[in-house]
Amino acid sequence: MTSYKQQLIKGIKQSCLFYALSTLLIALQFGLYIVDSTILDYMDFEGWVFFIASCISHASQFALVPYLLATIVLACRCPKAARVMQIVGVILLCILNYLNSQVYAIYHFHINGFVLSMVFGEGAGEIFNFSPLLYLKEAGLFLIVAALVVGLWYASHRIWLWRKKAYAWLVAGVFVGCTLYAHLWHIYASFYQHPSVMKSATLLPYYFPTTADGLLLKWGFVQPKGVGNIDGKQSADIQYPIHPLQEVKPDSLPNIVVILLDSWNRRSLTPECMPNTYQFAEQNQWFTNHFSGSNGTRSGVFSLFFGLSCYYWESFEPAHIYPVLLNRLQELGYDIQTYPSATWADPPFGRVIFGGVKGIHTETPGKTSLERDTHIAEEFIADTHQYKKGKKPFFSFLFFDLPHSFELSADKNKKFQPAWAFADYTKLNNDMDPTPFWNLYRNTCYQDDILLGKIFETLKKQGLMDNTIVIISGDHSQEFNENHRNYWGHNSNFSAHQIGVPMIWHIPGQQAHKYTHRTTHYDVVPTLMKEYLGVKNNPSDYSMGKMMTDKSPRLWHVVGSNLNYAFIIQGDTILEKTAEGSLDVYDAKMNPVKNYRLPAKQFNLAIKNLNKFFK
Repeated sequence: MTSYKQQLIKGIKQSCLFYALSTLLIALQFGLYIVDSTILDYMDFEGWVFFIASCISHASQFALVPYLLATIVLACRCPKAARVMQIVGVILLCILNYLNSQVYAIYHFHINGFVLSMVFGEGAGEIFNFSPLLYLKEAGLFLIVAALVVGLWYASHRIWLWRKKAYAWLVAGVFVGCTLYAHLWHIYASFYQHPSVMKSATLLPYYFPTTADGLLLKWGFVQPKGVGNIDGKQSADIQYPIHPLQEVKPDSLPNIVVILLDSWNRRSLTPECMPNTYQFAEQNQWFTNHFSGSNGTRSGVFSLFFGLSCYYWESFEPAHIYPVLLNRLQELGYDIQTYPSATWADPPFGRVIFGGVKGIHTETPGKTSLERDTHIAEEFIADTHQYKKGKKPFFSFLFFDLPHSFELSADKNKKFQPAWAFADYTKLNNDMDPTPFWNLYRNTCYQDDILLGKIFETLKKQGLMDNTIVIISGDHSQEFNENHRNYWGHNSNFSAHQIGVPMIWHIPGQQAHKYTHRTTHYDVVPTLMKEYLGVKNNPSDYSMGKMMTDKSPRLWHVVGSNLNYAFIIQGDTILEKTAEGSLDVYDAKMNPVKNYRLPAKQFNLAIKNLNKFFK
């Protein structure tokens, strides 16, 4: 027994030395990602220290997998098999990392289910035409990688024979120290918008450093204005818009009011539930087949104001790149104000979307969502008196929160019965009757509809409807198990029940019309810019959308963020890239689709279009 224990400890120590050296090799591979990137243009000392520490920390976690597997095999008294397993595991990791660097250089994201489907799917030949010479080149590089790994194992073996030490505590201390430093420094850098740290972190495959913006704000920390502006270098990897905007000053400038309801389900827009808003929709431009850019608030609002996928959030935030829409509004002299029910701190819309606008409201007093929703409606109504007297056009953004929070007192929760007193998520399952939950939700929409009715009436009485564009929609929808797949709420899938939202436009002088063609949040910015704000560019220069009235087919609609996103294609088939990188395919009702043949050529074009604002 003693001999077995000694041999086991000896084997673990020897493997630990190889683990340390293989970590350094993988870290070096990670470090090479930055060589051909534009991030080099603005790296500073803090950025380099963070990046090196992150490379070591992330590599140590990758290399830990074959080390632990080898330890298990070693414990089963198979030392040779353990050694081979660890060596082969590290070789495969290094080869995969090399291939991933090539994918990242082309598509600006790391290997995932989409890439694997394009390379190995039936339609791969439509995109990739690999010559025999290329195969030989790649095979040669793989052999070099394998030789390096074997050489590292031999070096670790010689060190063990020489010193009889594994330096396990030193190795663990360095790796743990790098991990703690990288994550703690990223918390700081994310909060204070340090571009070199934030953008270098995106280079590493499936690396998710820690952030704590919301927590720091609660603790009283204050984000200074303008942090991270270093001679414009932070935007060196972005070209947004693709071409300079060609602008003319319009003969007249309309006021613009954008109203969003958080988690707004299309089914709630009925004469019974939302009589004021329903009547408003019937009397104006009603887009009945409209989709948000995401199933969550952060990405949905981003898609509306930028006309782009939230895929760009991580690049735009440290670069302080603001929506061209807001930039244009300021150029034209608009009086811009926001009315948020929920705070702009988390998600940080006040910084990412409205960071270039001075004097906006970032929070609203009130203990409940209904109190805050009521407050923003009253505040906007009061401000309309000043807007009418002023000489400048105004842009107002109101964001109601009640349908998201489900916060209603008993006296406000009577319209639709039976109704839950609160959203009890512990009761949700695939077999339950959704009616009480749905009625609670409808009651929240009913209360917000009362507030919207007051806003409509005020705009009419003030005579502002004659020169004001009013846009009403939701950031995303709220699902109540409509597909009978046990999905509730939002942020869990990309079906129409989570991304489909109402969209209503009041355009002065236009007759009522109900549109049934597909429209998206990406279409709002192009329509406003081209039709009303004097921008002559093709919308593709600054957005992923079309004109709202453009009925031409939309082959692809990308939704989600950089971590979890999907492509919605004809027939509403959903191609979803999950956070772990896999590819899941569903039909419109969230039924899994087996043996799906990816239209590789078209999809390759869609991916390139998604990445077109990266240099």
